[in-house]
Amino acid sequence: MAAKAQILALEDQQTTANLLVDALGDAGYEVSVAGTLAQAREKLAKALPDLLILDRNLPDGDGLAICQEVRAKQASAKLPVLFLSARKSVEEKVTGLEGGADDYLAKPFSVEELLARVGSLLRRSGATERPKALKSGSLTLDIAARKTYLGKKEVALSVKEFDLLWFLMSEQGKVVQREVLLQKVWGYEQGLDLSTKVIDVTLSHIREKLGSVADRIVAVRGIGYRFDAEA
Repeated sequence: MAAKAQILALEDQQTTANLLVDALGDAGYEVSVAGTLAQAREKLAKALPDLLILDRNLPDGDGLAICQEVRAKQASAKLPVLFLSARKSVEEKVTGLEGGADDYLAKPFSVEELLARVGSLLRRSGATERPKALKSGSLTLDIAARKTYLGKKEVALSVKEFDLLWFLMSEQGKVVQREVLLQKVWGYEQGLDLSTKVIDVTLSHIREKLGSVADRIVAVRGIGYRFDAEA
């Protein structure tokens, strides 16, 4: 579910991209791939991952440009960045690290070393430290037990109802786009049909079960949804 660490890999070689998806996916991460700088910028504008893996040689430029852009923005300044590149000279590694990367791994690489470096960067950033519970006012979500409470009363939610509520609560006060919810909660692919009513139907069930508390889930017309703090 959404609690998995999110990784965006900027890699234009399909063989390497497939290897990253398989290896990191098997290790428990959720991986998204961009093949160009333009695609990476589009994905980053929609949602920030927990870690960014960048190639240097890309069809529309150098991955270093993305690293510098990420570092220049307050919201992403501390995002862990790992370069994965065939440019393996000492000078190139220094350029990457001085350009803002946290680590630099040269191709060809071993999966074991990649996983070790990814794990280290995520631990350092705290992205792998997931909360045991989310609480907002009288509403509490027990992540480990997957139970929902209103005060001391347990409320039975379905798997997707719990996942959707968890995701919105974890982003309390922020507007979450419909596309992001469909990707992170339901696993829809990019380019999906945003006209689907699955979010609306699931929210209607949540509202029935949580009553007035669910009124804190606000629909932002044309964009998505926001979970507000208790007044």
